[in-house]
Amino acid sequence: MMSPVQQQPKKYLHLLLNDWDSGYSIYRVGDEDFNMDTDMEAPRAAASLLIRIVAQHGYSWSFVSHGTKIMAMNPAVSSPGIPVFDTKTLAMTVCPRPLSGDCGSKPLYASVGDRLLAFVYPFLEVLGPEPPHTEESWSWTRGIDDEPMPPFNSSRVSSYAVHPDGRTIFVSVKCYKLNPGLCPPYGDRSSTFTFDMESHEWTHIGDWILPFRGRAYYDHELDAWVGLFSYKGKTGHGHVCCCDVPPAATGSMTTMPVWKLGVERFFDDSSERHLGATLVYMDNSRFCLVESVMPKDDDFYPRLRVVKMTSFMLKYGKEGELRVSGRCTYASMAYRIPHKHMDVELNPVAFWM
Repeated sequence: MMSPVQQQPKKYLHLLLNDWDSGYSIYRVGDEDFNMDTDMEAPRAAASLLIRIVAQHGYSWSFVSHGTKIMAMNPAVSSPGIPVFDTKTLAMTVCPRPLSGDCGSKPLYASVGDRLLAFVYPFLEVLGPEPPHTEESWSWTRGIDDEPMPPFNSSRVSSYAVHPDGRTIFVSVKCYKLNPGLCPPYGDRSSTFTFDMESHEWTHIGDWILPFRGRAYYDHELDAWVGLFSYKGKTGHGHVCCCDVPPAATGSMTTMPVWKLGVERFFDDSSERHLGATLVYMDNSRFCLVESVMPKDDDFYPRLRVVKMTSFMLKYGKEGELRVSGRCTYASMAYRIPHKHMDVELNPVAFWM
């Protein structure tokens, strides 16, 4: 009889690449594809093509992972709904479109338990649990009409993290203004809010922001959120950092939670070849840094890309510092963009599922 550990489905790193004329390709990278070789720019097949999804080019930020599914929130105009690929069953299905659609604002998508938040200003919708296929259709729920909208545009969100309580999202917003309906949507305020996935309520908790860029992840062993360091004008670019997790029902906080900068530097964002980077959580204090760079031999208006992947574990050192535990492992792959539609989001899109 198999043990519970052996029965757990194997997970992979799923890379989403803009390398197809009609949409995007999803590649799968397994543990066996990582090795100790640090020459990550050698063009080798470190990932296998899993599936291609028809979707509008230039908006890779509209892909989201939810449970075992990858959802294309900005599908082709002719699509009757949102293409959904299940990484567990390898099956495709269609989910109804949210009302927000493509409104031009950068979206905030956050998967919390069996619900998915879709905030594309001025629309805020929640996708409920997937019903049995033989009963009712999957549907989105809009906020109650008299609920106040958040005082910021979704495009101003700089980072977010899901609280370990499984219902609260902490959202940091840079350079916003109190009336997001006016153009331009940016201003001189920076704050952090919480959103309760059950009550659909926003709460302003402080005029400070989390130290992350993009999504941060809660790790049980570290008892902290972990993400890419964000502050400009400091020496921590290319590093990860961790941050204490405040209580979900916290009131107003005058100062941000205590945070630590990781010791190791994973990439140089001042390099002309660096395009973007994304941190992915791989469970049990293990992470993967995914970086997109331009190859050395690609010249004016480049279409070539190299994706560099670094897998590592984090721990607290003897002095309480955040550092890599053991050795890093690496993988890479090269691809070409076959069309003129460059992505507005240069950070790679990757999911561990």
